[in-house]
Amino acid sequence: MVVWALLGAATVPLLAGCREGTVRLSFRPEPGQRLAYRISVHAITVTTVADEPPRRTTTDTVLVADQRVLELTPSGGRVEVRLQEEGGAAQTFVVRLDRAAAVAEVQSIEGLPARALGDLGLSEIFPAAAAAPPDRPLAPGERWTIDTAVQVAEGPSSRLRGRGRLVSLGRSEGLDVARVESRYRLPVRQAGSATENRLSLDGAQTTATEVKYSIDDGTVMAARARTRGSFEITLFPPPGIAGSPVPGTLVVEVTSTTERLSRR
Repeated sequence: MVVWALLGAATVPLLAGCREGTVRLSFRPEPGQRLAYRISVHAITVTTVADEPPRRTTTDTVLVADQRVLELTPSGGRVEVRLQEEGGAAQTFVVRLDRAAAVAEVQSIEGLPARALGDLGLSEIFPAAAAAPPDRPLAPGERWTIDTAVQVAEGPSSRLRGRGRLVSLGRSEGLDVARVESRYRLPVRQAGSATENRLSLDGAQTTATEVKYSIDDGTVMAARARTRGSFEITLFPPPGIAGSPVPGTLVVEVTSTTERLSRR
């Protein structure tokens, strides 16, 4: 578990261009900069198919995510993420960000570890970027609306909506930090058929996060997230086998803690 540092009432140096008593938490690393994180994931999946008893699966996984900033532009940027389960093979993909560092699209997927992340995991693989703070000066206690389009691979885009709040400012590990809380909901829909993807899925996931940001460059120092997804599913028979689609339900709970290992 990530142990949150107590954020006291220490005075935090303010960034140029911000009004008094505010900070700007936009994502501002240098191109080529690397950030490494350790992510501990606890996932519970409950699947019910037709009239069969529910099947419950629990998984505990530790992942290491190595992020490399490919480019930053006035309209956003791209970050390469190399994700590896301890003792397993690595997967590499690219995340496209908008100007506020919110995830706009996940690109170039080689194979996400869906088993570990419960078929969800946007908050885990790229901590807090799904609901990044707005790119404007913020004061402690200030709230904002989250409303952004999210697209994963070739699937249809969805609208991520919720609320965020700057809880407090302070110092941790010798750095000026900001603590942010957010809650948001993301509809998830995946079409299926008997010839291609044999599983269709329709529902939504809700996520609550607590994130500690470095005020210096807007990068994440630590995060905690809890996601719950509830879906209607349909299983299609394999190609060449006669049969009708089978309905069911899928409930997923994913709890994760994220700790930054290095910054270089």
